[in-house]
Amino acid sequence: MPRWSLAVALVVALVPASYLTAHRMFHDAAATPVERTSDLPIPPVSPSVSPSATPTGESSPAAPDTSAPTSVPSVRPAAPRRITSGTLLDTGFDSAVTTLDASSDAEVARWEPRGSPGSPGTDTVYVLGRVRTDRDSAFAALPRLVVGGTVSIQTDAGTMTYRVTRSALTREDTLGNDPLFTARRPGRLVLVGIRYDASGNRLPQALVVTAELSDARRS
Repeated sequence: MPRWSLAVALVVALVPASYLTAHRMFHDAAATPVERTSDLPIPPVSPSVSPSATPTGESSPAAPDTSAPTSVPSVRPAAPRRITSGTLLDTGFDSAVTTLDASSDAEVARWEPRGSPGSPGTDTVYVLGRVRTDRDSAFAALPRLVVGGTVSIQTDAGTMTYRVTRSALTREDTLGNDPLFTARRPGRLVLVGIRYDASGNRLPQALVVTAELSDARRS
């Protein structure tokens, strides 16, 4: 056989084997994916952070008012004996009255159908007195009792202290229907100043001072 014929026969015999080997390598490569690496840094894992309780643009809740005591001692309600407020007020109590009127110039009176001073008490306490410009009177200095001032009422059971929250002139003929006089609120004190002018004439507007219980002390 010529030498060139032998070479051709050898090539023809090797072609199927090379094809099968190449096909097997391609199939294996497709069946097993190659793991690729990345040059990008791996982000660190951080613990989850809860969102802020206060949304952006909104203010935080105001801090609680700590000016008043958080706990006021309990004192049983009892008939009032004396009412004081610094140098402005220091007077005793006359007999309780059943109408919204003071019975004398020298002393004040508790409105009998309503509450007696106590901590916390059972109802609003109403104290009535006269504010006269023509002579001395128990509530003469009531107009100078301002918001933030304090008023104390002494009883046989103890002393209740109230902080003034409001002072205003109100027509006497509307007091009976005023929510301040119809609502029952323990721990509240309402002082009613019946006003008279320099000629002794009763004025149509009363001075109404509202205060809230801020402290109490047993006898």
